[in-house]
Amino acid sequence: INGYPEMVLTKGQDWSKEDVEKLLERMEKNLPSNDSHTFKTAQSLMDWEKVAFKDFSGQMCKQKWLEISYNMRKFRTLSELVLEAKENVNSLHRSRKHKKHPDLPKKPLTTYIRFFKEMRPQYIQKYPKLSNQELTKVLSEEYKKLPDFSLWMFILLAVNENFILLSEIIN
Repeated sequence: INGYPEMVLTKGQDWSKEDVEKLLERMEKNLPSNDSHTFKTAQSLMDWEKVAFKDFSGQMCKQKWLEISYNMRKFRTLSELVLEAKENVNSLHRSRKHKKHPDLPKKPLTTYIRFFKEMRPQYIQKYPKLSNQELTKVLSEEYKKLPDFSLWMFILLAVNENFILLSEIIN
């Protein structure tokens, strides 16, 4: 991925927050005093065996660093990147993906999505030569043309599903 094929290998390895902090501390200690090289150069010159700790080899540390730095701006020195990574690890909003509780029920479908899911198979048969994008456009136009009484059917289904969702959350 973007020149970092080894990144995928660390996915199975368990790194705690403390381990990541230790990695960044060890990287910081092993940075050259005059870090004027580009990120990639400094990264390639880093002695990863000196960074290694606990059960994490130098290669594993390098792979974890590649994973951490993957979404960071790279037009800086390695020192600056390590500093930013340390700030990110210690911040409360570490992950961009908010993890939801596994028992939380899914949100009910909107009236448009409900209409789309219900009508799509019929329109696929009606217009077999249309691409998905073209089919979506046709369905969108049909939804806009729906008479009020048909639209109310989908609205009532959504309201009913919302009611069920609320009762599940309360219980």
